[in-house]
Amino acid sequence: MFAHKKSAMPDTITMINLVWTAVIAVMMTATVTLYQGKPDGQSFNYTQMSGQINEQPYY
Repeated sequence: MFAHKKSAMPDTITMINLVWTAVIAVMMTATVTLYQGKPDGQSFNYTQMSGQINEQPYY
């Protein structure tokens, strides 16, 4: 009796979900790839930042 129009909304939501899933997959792949070569338990040759503040008086 009623004609069903094809709505563009589910297609748009599906595309957004697919793109978001692809972005997450790429980020996870990059993270795993970058951390594969990380040495475990070895000392690093770069200076690490610390949270210490060295205050000197003005007077």
